[in-house]
Amino acid sequence: MDGEIGRMLAEVDRRGLRESTLVVFLSDNGMPFPRAKATAYDAGIRTPLIVSWPGITPAGVRYPGLTSVIDLAPTLLEAAGASAPESFHGTSFIAALRDQAAPGRVYVFAERNWHNCDEHIRAVRGPRYKLIRNAYTELPLCTPADASRSPSWYSLTARREAGTLTPGQARLFEAPRPVIEVYDLEADPHELVNLAGRPEVEAIARQLSRVLDAWIERTEDFPPSRRRRADNTDRISGVKFSQKVPPLEP
Repeated sequence: MDGEIGRMLAEVDRRGLRESTLVVFLSDNGMPFPRAKATAYDAGIRTPLIVSWPGITPAGVRYPGLTSVIDLAPTLLEAAGASAPESFHGTSFIAALRDQAAPGRVYVFAERNWHNCDEHIRAVRGPRYKLIRNAYTELPLCTPADASRSPSWYSLTARREAGTLTPGQARLFEAPRPVIEVYDLEADPHELVNLAGRPEVEAIARQLSRVLDAWIERTEDFPPSRRRRADNTDRISGVKFSQKVPPLEP
């Protein structure tokens, strides 16, 4: 990563464009490990977002607020003096690039759909609490094939066969799974203690659920209530069956 970015910046410098160039670095997902990539947990959706904008954004400053990748296009358009189309769901965070005290998003949203398995998961995250809504909960969480071809996955499956998984590790193979998960990210950053159903977070969970429902309505996000195609990766062993995924019987 350092080498490729260095080569790109060297070319920008060679052309004398550094002072007028906004550079953005980000990744397409979080850590490529089980219960991380292709999930709605923070290990899967919390990604790097690094911005260099000479004369505008101070170097070495960490922004504490929430942003979302869908906000990137409106931000770049505003930086270029253009307006984002009304169809965009993101909002510009250019104010945060100019002033790190500017407020961020109140909520960010996440989803999981197909990645070796049908897995319709929706989530809403605030500064402290997150609510996850799962579908197809009769099945274990689907670990994508690229994460299940890793030493960490092989270690987990070996521990499962030996009966030595910790309670947190065992949740990776749990079925049925909870429909609703609620986490206090300050007290439980690894999202291992599901607070759904507890009286102390009842009001918070209701509010998060309302916010998520409103986002689903706004974005017309209505996935099917039943699976429409078979998995091409075994959810327990991680073995990938085939690139061709047959439809499920109606």
